Amino acid sequence: MSNIIKKSEVAKMYPRRDPNSHKGQNGRVLIIGGSLNYFGAPILAGLGALGSGADLVYLLVPECNFDVSRSFYPDFIVRKYPGNFVNSRTLDSAVELLPNVDAVLMGPGVSEDPESVRIIARIIKKAQCHVVLDAEAIPAIAQLGMQSASEHQHHLTITPHRREMDEITEGALPDDPEELEKVVTDFAHKWGVTILLKGPRDIIASPHQTTRVNTTGNAGMTVGGTGDILAGLTASLIAQHASPYEACQSAAFLNGAAGDTLLRQKGYNFMATDVALELPYTIHSIVG
Repeated sequence: MSNIIKKSEVAKMYPRRDPNSHKGQNGRVLIIGGSLNYFGAPILAGLGALGSGADLVYLLVPECNFDVSRSFYPDFIVRKYPGNFVNSRTLDSAVELLPNVDAVLMGPGVSEDPESVRIIARIIKKAQCHVVLDAEAIPAIAQLGMQSASEHQHHLTITPHRREMDEITEGALPDDPEELEKVVTDFAHKWGVTILLKGPRDIIASPHQTTRVNTTGNAGMTVGGTGDILAGLTASLIAQHASPYEACQSAAFLNGAAGDTLLRQKGYNFMATDVALELPYTIHSIVG
């Protein structure tokens, strides 16, 4: 039987704040994302990070996204680079910001341009902090190669959905739940990365750890953007000093629980923004 994540476990795993802490000591997150066609994704990821307690959230976006990103919420610290998608100029800007953060999330809204993947792989190599890869940034681990990815295993997490996992495993995933868990577990151990496979049942696998399954959430969360929020939430918890394994479990449970609250309130008629704004209340009700 699958190892289902429980509410009581999340309450214990969730990072606790020192009442005497100062600004920046409770998580500084850098989100690198956006493109000409997808300006909203890094904003939603940023809301997930802020709504789960991160002190500071930086958005590094292409100049075509800059004005909307900095005007959407005053809480974000927004930086830009020339161009319409991740490119070599992104690397220059990222290198300046990386020493100032505890975790970096790359991928929300990133284009499928091959140059973007190559640059993301280079940023991973430069990063000394924890790295979370989502969406179109996930193939960057193939650019690194298995040996290099394993060298980053203590600070490399990926949050794919099923199609993205199909692509990096180079084959269709099995439909049988137990077989699916085995494939994800084997990949995590072989590549030395922590995986949060998003789906009706989220699967969390990490090297040398027991694979866990999350069952919170509902079909209303197929709406675009909920995965961006989940990725931002995951990066935030890692920045707040949760282990990637614990952060993925907590993030999956809490993101789904927020969606379940909205299902009771609105039926399936909710947006990703609703999930982000519900998230702090859900966390408070579970964690305190």
